[in-house]
Amino acid sequence: MFVLQVISVVIFIYGILSLIQDILNEITYKKVFHNMKIVVFAKDLEKNIEQFLIELSNMKKSNCYKQIIVIDLNEKDEISKIKSRFLDNEINVDILSLEDGRRYASNLLQNENISFL
Repeated sequence: MFVLQVISVVIFIYGILSLIQDILNEITYKKVFHNMKIVVFAKDLEKNIEQFLIELSNMKKSNCYKQIIVIDLNEKDEISKIKSRFLDNEINVDILSLEDGRRYASNLLQNENISFL
């Protein structure tokens, strides 16, 4: 009986400390609420799309970005199928082919009004 009481007290104290830490993190670290775009260069996107979708969904929930640009470096991927997967998860993403991606990246790097993280 005494062991159960000790375990209960330890779990209670851990819960309180975890709650305090979450509150302090929420106050201390401000979320990014600006016009952030994420540019991702991807190869063999079809193979790794599941984990990528999960990560993007988590980022969307925390409102970390406005738009994602995925530049597909592998011309063999079927972009239309990949786009539909993103749309099904309600993720705002543009998937560009290799040639379109080169033009986009070139224009992006030449723009002086853009800051990089």
